[in-house]
Amino acid sequence: MTLWSVTVACVLATLLVFGLWVFVLILGPNRMFRGTVVERAYYVVTETLPEALERWARGSVGDAVTVHAERVWNALFGRRNPLFQILAIVLYWVGLGVFFAQVAPIPISVTLAANIGSYIAACAADPGVITAANVDAACRQFAYDRLLYFERDCRTCQRRKPARSKHCSACGHCVQMMDHHCIWLNNCVGLGNARWFLAFLATFSIVCVYGAWLLGTVVLELRHVRGLASGAVIWDELGQPVELSFKSSILYVLDDSPLLAVLLVLLLILAPAIGVFTAYQLRITMLGYTSNEESKWLNVADAIRDGVVFAVRESDAAHEIIQVIEKEDQDADRRPRRPIAHLRDVPNAYHRGAWDNLKLVLYPPPLVSKAHLS
Repeated sequence: MTLWSVTVACVLATLLVFGLWVFVLILGPNRMFRGTVVERAYYVVTETLPEALERWARGSVGDAVTVHAERVWNALFGRRNPLFQILAIVLYWVGLGVFFAQVAPIPISVTLAANIGSYIAACAADPGVITAANVDAACRQFAYDRLLYFERDCRTCQRRKPARSKHCSACGHCVQMMDHHCIWLNNCVGLGNARWFLAFLATFSIVCVYGAWLLGTVVLELRHVRGLASGAVIWDELGQPVELSFKSSILYVLDDSPLLAVLLVLLLILAPAIGVFTAYQLRITMLGYTSNEESKWLNVADAIRDGVVFAVRESDAAHEIIQVIEKEDQDADRRPRRPIAHLRDVPNAYHRGAWDNLKLVLYPPPLVSKAHLS
């Protein structure tokens, strides 16, 4: 193999590892992967490896260097930082440049425009930042279910914490119906910009699938144009004729067009990964919860296994409410109750029906009413 072939192979391997890393980070906490190798890989990547790396660093280079490295890490991932946003934009436009150099993607131009526009909107839109001016309106949007959310103040913002909101340590404020903080947007994904995020994911999935298919046809066409399609023969280093198989002819074309090879492999990795993530985001949206609430439901599932989740009937309530009652408090709690055996027996108070859940995200209500603004 030539040095160039080795370089291309290293780049492709790096892209594959990066794709798997992103997949594990995004979907590792999901309930559908609970107890699987994906969940175990998530905890290895997010807990085991960082702890082992910190121990190694403190023992090898000392506390001073380790503390400095932690500060750099926090600067990159612990607060808002445009570095990854810039990286995403650069990679996107470099990929488009290589793509346009190989093909004329006229049929996908509208989708590309929608993809770029939705990305800009997701970056620039207010995700639903809770302020002193809108905290009352935000608290009226969703009731406290007393299972996932309780009426309390945010310890950092020092104001009431609306149900379904979460404080983002990177941005420094609470966000209404926050899903997650996205480093590629340099912004949170919340009620205010979730529609643009979904639109970006959906159009990006289409772009990746179409791009992979189109570049695949380009590779096959180059194989035909270069006479490698039917029983082609090349000469090895000893001057002996070697008949190329289909696989070898494809690798020969990719080795001769490294930029095409890198982009094709990247799209083949991104297409299923982004497709699965898009389907996941759409699914949880229609089921009435966020990825932030996913972890809360996992905690509820753990509490059910511990035998501390009950359906409680209060004297002034017409219906039962689901609550966690710790074992040390169960004897003192005299309210009528029945134990919950399965997570499926716990209703989601924020599930309005698939279509209404989707409409909430597509047409989010304003946090501050027009009357308040006037």
